[in-house]
Amino acid sequence: MTRHELKEQLQHDHFTDAVSGVVIYARSHREKVIRWSIVLGIVLILGGGAFWYATYRNAVRQQDLQDAFAILEAPVGAPSQLGKNFATQDEKTQASIKALQDVVAKDGGTRQGLIAQYYLGTLKAAKQDAKGAENDLQAVANSSSECAPLAKIALAQIYSGENRMREAQALLRDIISKPTDLVSKAQAEILLAHLDETSNPQEAKKLLQSLRAETDPAVTRAVQQISSQLNK
Repeated sequence: MTRHELKEQLQHDHFTDAVSGVVIYARSHREKVIRWSIVLGIVLILGGGAFWYATYRNAVRQQDLQDAFAILEAPVGAPSQLGKNFATQDEKTQASIKALQDVVAKDGGTRQGLIAQYYLGTLKAAKQDAKGAENDLQAVANSSSECAPLAKIALAQIYSGENRMREAQALLRDIISKPTDLVSKAQAEILLAHLDETSNPQEAKKLLQSLRAETDPAVTRAVQQISSQLNK
């Protein structure tokens, strides 16, 4: 390439032309450039502010849940200097329900709110409030929360106690088709086999047979236990 050709190429380099065009545009449209620069700055500031606020709100929700858990995990018995305690289990349960209800009311629909609602449902079930428990657990079961499969298991137990076996089985089969880190397919199949133990023993035996190859010790023990009940 001759010096003349190199000079000609440099004079018409696309990047150089583009930069030159921007500079010329900025000079001739100075007010417009300043205006759009201000708009862009505001957008970036608002975006940063939104991210900060979302992080802050998540931290607040996490603290709400931790405060409720502190009540849920408080000891029952004589007063202690280590933290809050309750004189009776009933007093603790009532306080726990109130704390979890407050989190659900304040943070409902969020990750922390759904975790609180799952625990609230299990507490209501323990107090024999089947209707209240079903409402809370159903809301969690229908969500994308990591507690959803746990809520389905708790609901299946409630339905089983009310002889709503088809609904209980449907919930467990849903977990089997979509297992998670919290509830594996094998664990859900064990629960379904246990549910079918009296209502459909043949189906329970088929499920157990398919689980005999599992290497998880907990699954193996559960299979042996249910199999021994079925063979009596």
